[in-house]
Amino acid sequence: MGATDFLIYAYGLVPHDHTAARFPDGIDDAPVEVQRTPPAGVLVSRLPQQTYAPRVIEESSGDVSWLSPRAMAHDRVLTWAQEHGGVVPFPMFTMFGSGDALSRSLEQRAAGIARVFRKVGGADEFGVRVHRRDDQMLSVIDRLDPDLDALRREATAAPPGQRYLLERKIAERGKTSVRGVSQRIPREVYDGLRSIARDAVSRPLTPDATRADVTLVLNGAFLVDRSRVDEFRAAVAARIREHEPNGLVFDFTGPWPPYNFVADAVSGGGDGEAARA
Repeated sequence: MGATDFLIYAYGLVPHDHTAARFPDGIDDAPVEVQRTPPAGVLVSRLPQQTYAPRVIEESSGDVSWLSPRAMAHDRVLTWAQEHGGVVPFPMFTMFGSGDALSRSLEQRAAGIARVFRKVGGADEFGVRVHRRDDQMLSVIDRLDPDLDALRREATAAPPGQRYLLERKIAERGKTSVRGVSQRIPREVYDGLRSIARDAVSRPLTPDATRADVTLVLNGAFLVDRSRVDEFRAAVAARIREHEPNGLVFDFTGPWPPYNFVADAVSGGGDGEAARA
């Protein structure tokens, strides 16, 4: 194949002083190398244009069997890079028609790239997702809602007729209270962890089709200095111990490359050169 038969696949940015004797295999087991540009180094592979033209990617990306191994390879390269000096990740299928096109695109975003390296250097991303188990929280809601607890004690002491009415009121209020408590506690969890992190973002509460038994109430990403990782882990563990008995289920993941904190550097993606190569 000639030079124009290939596209440049960009995984992410690494510091200028990034050096490595070996790299992990990239997409389709393609070799990974560093292309040096004025703003930063770029981890890249050369992929055949006939396989990775924009039209082909659009047609194939809905096929999980096609997409999954490529997503795993993309993540493998970025995770390795994060462990070997840090990386600013690009989204999957950030493609360029040539090395020159890649360099031109990055030069136009040099100021944003410099800001992002300062922002994420020496830090890792961690994810904290919190789900609510309705039945479990409802069974302990009195101890989480003082007003509901007071109403329950009033019903216990009331004569039978009034007690019936109060118990109906408690049942109606219990479900509303569950929703309120499951908004308040995750907000407190997020704010407490954010005070330890360098930065944090609250991501959309997108339901997980595989977790139909629970409701997602917090989807947080936290950028944590490596010097404070142990402190952050301990803080997460303390909140798990405190809140899991009340019907909140925690998913704690990481460390990851800083996927959610690099918008200044990755906005724009490829420059469209791929379609014209």
